Amino acid sequence: MRSAAPALVIALLGTLLTGCQQTPKGHDQLDAVLWTQTAIEHEVLYQQIYAAATRQLQPALADPEWDALAQAPRDLSGLPPALIVDIDETLLDNTPVNAKAVVDGGAYDYAEWYRWVEKAEARALPGSVAFMQAAARLGITAYYLTNREPGQEADTLRNLRQAGFPIEDIGQILTAGTAIGGCQHAGSDKTCRRQWVGERARVLLMVGDSYGDFIAAPNRLDAQRQAAAPYRAWFGQRWFLLPNPTYGGWYTAPYADRDALPEGEKRALKLRALVLP
Repeated sequence: MRSAAPALVIALLGTLLTGCQQTPKGHDQLDAVLWTQTAIEHEVLYQQIYAAATRQLQPALADPEWDALAQAPRDLSGLPPALIVDIDETLLDNTPVNAKAVVDGGAYDYAEWYRWVEKAEARALPGSVAFMQAAARLGITAYYLTNREPGQEADTLRNLRQAGFPIEDIGQILTAGTAIGGCQHAGSDKTCRRQWVGERARVLLMVGDSYGDFIAAPNRLDAQRQAAAPYRAWFGQRWFLLPNPTYGGWYTAPYADRDALPEGEKRALKLRALVLP
């Protein structure tokens, strides 16, 4: 009778070798970052939206009553024309920071983000430079409303200029929590900064990748729909919204912006928010 020992040894070795093969850890942002960085659809969508925005510059400039701010009618006479634009994932592509978190298998690293901002190496997103340069040629001043932190203005200015964006003065960059006279909203709310620009200019268009780049509302879909209802016709006309599947209010809404929750609980709440057949 032949011994079963060699066959048993081979089977055990196979099991051990299989166990040594590392399976990449799953990451919630893998597909979103992959799409943003590699999909032709992402590239064409940005070009399409910026082309549409460019076509609106001259009609908006020619109409003295044209205003893109969601506020009560105001006296626009004598105000110079302006744009309000977001920066991150609107003009500049910061997804390499997200990609590193995906590859490392960890959470988003804010220390890595701060280093990225200091390096000022973010590339311009498709269509964005041509749009901003077209506005500058028409004499339209851009105000860059960003939720980068105070103190990051100089690095941001350097990055914008290196990427080809027309910006003359660091004062055109309004970071998160900027004190605007007696009006100041905490965190990412841009309402006060929009009002500040509106006191100095006639805002022709606004461009961003997030609902909050246009109007403020609680981070719930029903509240956002209600707040946007009077302005739905403005999307694609005065407001131009770009796709961002990597982050935004939608990402934290399922767990009610409670960032201190354990990652497993956050993921469970996001799964619970899905609509199933």
